[in-house]
Amino acid sequence: MSFFGLLLHSVVPTLLLIGSTFAASAAAMDTSPDEPSRRMAIVVGNSDYQSKRLEELANAANDASRLSESLKRLNFDVLTATNVTRDDFDRLLADAEKRLATASSVLIFYAGHGVQIEGQNYLLPVDTPDPESIEKLTGRAVKLNDVIARFASRERQTFVFLDACRNNPMGASGLGSNGLAQVEAGENTFIAFATQPGNVTVDGAGENSPFTAALLKSVEIPGLSISDMMIRVRNETEALTLGRQVPWDQSNLREQFYFTEQQVIDPTQLSASLSRILSDPVAKQKLQVELASNDLQTAVLIVGQTMRSIGSPLAVPASDPPAVAEQRGGTRVASLDGARQSVVSDLGTLIVGTSVEQGAEDSSKELARSVQTELRRLGCYRMAVDGDWGKGSARALNDYYKNTKQVAAANGPSVELLGDLFLRSGRICKAPVIVKKVRQTDVASQEAGGKPASTRTGNTKRRSSPARTPAPPPPDISSGIGIGGIF
Repeated sequence: MSFFGLLLHSVVPTLLLIGSTFAASAAAMDTSPDEPSRRMAIVVGNSDYQSKRLEELANAANDASRLSESLKRLNFDVLTATNVTRDDFDRLLADAEKRLATASSVLIFYAGHGVQIEGQNYLLPVDTPDPESIEKLTGRAVKLNDVIARFASRERQTFVFLDACRNNPMGASGLGSNGLAQVEAGENTFIAFATQPGNVTVDGAGENSPFTAALLKSVEIPGLSISDMMIRVRNETEALTLGRQVPWDQSNLREQFYFTEQQVIDPTQLSASLSRILSDPVAKQKLQVELASNDLQTAVLIVGQTMRSIGSPLAVPASDPPAVAEQRGGTRVASLDGARQSVVSDLGTLIVGTSVEQGAEDSSKELARSVQTELRRLGCYRMAVDGDWGKGSARALNDYYKNTKQVAAANGPSVELLGDLFLRSGRICKAPVIVKKVRQTDVASQEAGGKPASTRTGNTKRRSSPARTPAPPPPDISSGIGIGGIF
């Protein structure tokens, strides 16, 4: 055999082995990786019931459709079904269960008839037969506890919203109870009822039920945790029903949840939103009302959603530039500086009146309060928002400058500073400023004429107070907030 024959005889098998190994590696690389974790929602609305004993619920299907639209904007993978039979229900839940492997959280919303029988809650499909007996009523019903057990997991957050306690379809028979019963929530689960246990809800005179209308109004507000959102939903529902409905919730979540955590706010559009609000007397008045309970950024976005929902010309046109403006020479530059100048002018009008330089004490205190509130939103300030600018506020401001890599322009509140804070998103300060307070016992002893505890002499032993654990920092929403808030 020639030299080249021997070479081929020895080298080719090696090359084939390397080639097969490389091909296997390439095949492994070509195999698409697991889908990224996502937020999944199952939304059901039952309106058209076949039984004459179960009244038609005109709003339930509307509730499901409208909420689905909101959840899609909030980056949920949504499975929506209306007027489902028991078989439809089973297929929907089976389809959702197949998608659980990549779901980081699951939201289940049900609007329709629900009933409590012997402490168990049942969701009624549209093909539920005439409720002549408990067996007949529950034979086609879906047991709520089974649904929760199917989707709840310690490793995944599960949210259940029930607009389902309309009435007792058993009527005067005395079987069952009005409303829904409290449930044993699965691990890492949040359950919200449209009204308190044992009470009934109303379908509502508008396009949506009072509970769902309140939920739609709040779910897209940027930066709200689910707990804060439910407070708004509860108050709004109670107001819409003149106190007849008070939404209820149960929770054993292991961490906080934000519907809008995947979104970002564009500073230029935010500035434009504030300018347009302040140019409209009605919108400006609504903004001042919202400022009583919200930070400036959230208040602007809430009013923006309200104006957009009623078709106000305050909406930012689609042709408006996003975050950049193109100069005449063709160079694209960030428009943030222009946004800051616009905001400073607007905030001067809003906070301190028409004259930014006026030195009224109440205006100065209100400005300090606004700056403290914005610093708190950004995670830099953890003390009381009281308008008194002291050492704690100054330290929080220095922490803000440090984390934004800015040279400290001043150590006190100003309209320019407020404008800069207003245009920031997420959590700027990772380690909030905590100022130690003087112990009450020390203050009391000094007021009584005694010596401070640290200088007392004699045989009296000082009690060592246990070290206080500082309050946990606010949840990190640094990835941004704000779907639907720019208008």
